[in-house]
Amino acid sequence: MRLAPLLLLLALPLHAEDLDRKTLKRMEDFAVRGWKGRPPTKFHAWDRAAREALLEEARAFGAIPEGSLGQVLDALWKPVKKHGPKGKGRGKMVIEDHGYTSRFTGDEMWALVKGSGRDRGLSISLHGGGEGAGGADPTFSVKGTITIAPQGLLLHGDNWNTVHGEKQILTYIEIAKAQFDVDPDRVYVGGFSMGGTGSWHMAGRFPDLFAGAAPCAGVVMAQPKSQVPTKEDVAVVQYGIVPNVRNLPMYYFTGLQDRNCMPGTYLYVADMLDELRKADPGGYDRIRFEVYPDLAHAFPPGEPGNCLKFLAEQRRDTYPEKIVWEYALHPYPLPDDKDTTRRQVITTMYWIRHERPIDRMQITARREGNEFRVEIVGAGAEGCSVMLNPSMFDPSQDVVVHLDGKEVYRGRPEPRFATVVESLDAKLDRSLTFDRSVPLWGEGGAGGR
Repeated sequence: MRLAPLLLLLALPLHAEDLDRKTLKRMEDFAVRGWKGRPPTKFHAWDRAAREALLEEARAFGAIPEGSLGQVLDALWKPVKKHGPKGKGRGKMVIEDHGYTSRFTGDEMWALVKGSGRDRGLSISLHGGGEGAGGADPTFSVKGTITIAPQGLLLHGDNWNTVHGEKQILTYIEIAKAQFDVDPDRVYVGGFSMGGTGSWHMAGRFPDLFAGAAPCAGVVMAQPKSQVPTKEDVAVVQYGIVPNVRNLPMYYFTGLQDRNCMPGTYLYVADMLDELRKADPGGYDRIRFEVYPDLAHAFPPGEPGNCLKFLAEQRRDTYPEKIVWEYALHPYPLPDDKDTTRRQVITTMYWIRHERPIDRMQITARREGNEFRVEIVGAGAEGCSVMLNPSMFDPSQDVVVHLDGKEVYRGRPEPRFATVVESLDAKLDRSLTFDRSVPLWGEGGAGGR
């Protein structure tokens, strides 16, 4: 099937008066083909040739008028419910073609779904359990949200941290956005025990997807092991998790008498967060962590009610003034040799994109008005871009970008259709979408596009 027809027609320049019905219909027709070709779950992969053909078609649209992002997004989003990712059923949503190609293929992928209506948020409620135990549990249901409580594909102590658990959660988030049109600025993740462990993992790996997280009574992956009673027993926790929650509200707890999910890693992380706050005023300041000396593996009085009330008050900081991104290419637990599914490669964190992320890469990015400052440690600038939404800056003034203390760009980057398409595909997120970018590499340092 040809996915890039009428390139000459699409290459016609667009001006403000061109966003008429015919132009928007062209964009909508493009979106239909894009949604049909997009992988239905995170266990599937794009056909590379098909995706490149679609991107070539998107590039041929060229520039879009200043101020037209909302119209363009409406056109691209209109066909998503019919042609985007979907599950079957409402009370119990089943994903029939989940694409999980391993020795567990054939296992049903499903989730409990509660709530309905437009303009609602989304709660991802992760169940606890362990070896051979655990069932879908909508306990972490925030008021004013649709709740999806997935059933784990594999029942062992780290289910939600595994590659299949991570991809299962990401798939249900995308289905909720496409089919229920949930508010992407009100997406929450929470759980108890194994669900708490998975919630910390998702919060640290994908903080830009969430408005809040409640990783209650779990553990963080650590060496020499995660189940330890004291912080002194922890040598190091999984990198690429804790520093990334700088802008994410969190509410969680542990009990010092807990022997199911021992408190050592949570106590160790609490010290890490204290140090991060001291070094970065204004960061990590919406994280509430409580320690209960006499509590075993249970909810303390008032929970999870207080936790859910806290989450309901939170909204995502969609374009934070400062980003900290530490990258883990292969976080624990690793897939075993019989599992062909591999980790999701993360190429965007809020408004920073890196097409070639490297293990242990660290990026710090700040924005103030039209000025952006980026520092990269452990990776090159090639593949790195500052992504821009017009609400982040003044489009009538120059954008100035500094890389590692050196000015690499000054100018007014042009809004382009292809940039909108790529950013919408990255997160399937109507809010965290961009219409222009400034690459931080190339001749002369950088160039807007």
